[in-house]
Amino acid sequence: MNNYRSGQENVPLRHINKNLQVLVIVYDLRNQDAPLVEKTINYGDYEDRQWLGRISYWAYTNHCSVETLAMTDAEGENKNV
Repeated sequence: MNNYRSGQENVPLRHINKNLQVLVIVYDLRNQDAPLVEKTINYGDYEDRQWLGRISYWAYTNHCSVETLAMTDAEGENKNV
């Protein structure tokens, strides 16, 4: 049995969002003074999703973390600062 099939991420989509703006922030876990990478991508774009996979793998193998959040949420956080 595959344990990955029971999560919320497997609920069928109501609609496909082809323009989902996502903020990607990469932090060095040894020195968190400033992000190494801060980039907005369109998660609906195949090449942007490929880049996210590559930067994530690089981060996981180089003592870094990857934070992703929808731009609508990121903009909401900035308004409260």
